[in-house]
Amino acid sequence: MHMVGDWLTEVALPADWALIQGQQNRLPPPAQRFMVMQTITRRPLATNRHVYGHTTTTITQPVELAIQLTAYGDDAITTLGTISTLWRDPAAVSWFQQKRDDMAPLNTGSIMQHSFITAEQQYEDSATLTLLLIIQTRLCRSAETALALSMSSIREVDLPSQPLSPIS
Repeated sequence: MHMVGDWLTEVALPADWALIQGQQNRLPPPAQRFMVMQTITRRPLATNRHVYGHTTTTITQPVELAIQLTAYGDDAITTLGTISTLWRDPAAVSWFQQKRDDMAPLNTGSIMQHSFITAEQQYEDSATLTLLLIIQTRLCRSAETALALSMSSIREVDLPSQPLSPIS
């Protein structure tokens, strides 16, 4: 999610907006316009893929990550509209490919307006947008391998000419 925050601050958010990662809490909001960013769902998209090395196995799983942006302050809807447009643009895909090749913007949800009343009982603009991101998660584990096989040879043995007596 750190990369999404970097993209927002470098490309999409106006300079006078603050970006906060995490859930809302009981702290007072910043004095300036701000946005809260948090992961809301993580959905697997396909069956795992295994790549076997000499001593490791890499398990890869494509995941759709949904990140909710909640904007507070003047121009909340306009700012989220700009983010939605830029997120769905090929330039956003290029930005992520230059930084990390295992993630890419996918889509956005609808922008939804909310009522937000401050502690001073003042109405402020508030809106929410969900960004969808595809991530290739990788898990590397050690693997047991057999590089050599050692066997002892079996020799013929002379058996006694008389049958063995049964054990009583």
